[in-house]
Amino acid sequence: MVNGVKVKDSLDGASNFNSWNPRVLIALEENDLLDFVERDMPEPFDDSEKIRWKKNGMKARKILIDFVMNHLLPIISKLNSSIEMFDTLKGIYDINNTSRALALRQQLHHVKMDKEDSVISFFMKITYFREQLSAIGDMIVDMDLVILALNGLPQSWEPFIQRINGRSKLPKFDHLRANCIQEESRLAARGMLGPGGN
Repeated sequence: MVNGVKVKDSLDGASNFNSWNPRVLIALEENDLLDFVERDMPEPFDDSEKIRWKKNGMKARKILIDFVMNHLLPIISKLNSSIEMFDTLKGIYDINNTSRALALRQQLHHVKMDKEDSVISFFMKITYFREQLSAIGDMIVDMDLVILALNGLPQSWEPFIQRINGRSKLPKFDHLRANCIQEESRLAARGMLGPGGN
């Protein structure tokens, strides 16, 4: 059974459903109980099988109860099976990934390096959205991130953008970040940057 489930691993609501889901599924799989939340497990006819089925069903329900915060217990405690419990939690807290991905991608496309931003804070914004998308299974290819970053740089960086675009091959995202940090340092040394790195 699952011992010592940490509070941070327990389902609190929609905010941590995406990290909770794989944890609880692994705990169930570890105990050979994954079937009890993935499909309806009909009660067997054989008496010895029936006893094992009841015990496993109870174990699966116990794992689900152990992996939720106390305020969620009334939602699932009266349900008869682990699949009902899991599906109920999923139905309430699993944010529609398609809608979320569209919203995150739209926000990512609008990331700009503002006057108060340094290169590091600008790239952290892009990285944040990449990680949020990755968490829901929507991977952004490196080349798209490079293009988004170049498009998000301010007008004052146009000569730098032209130099990058003039290369035979665009750099990877991490290399572009390093190049931008160097460029920011060069511009700052020449007194060509404003207060936020622009």
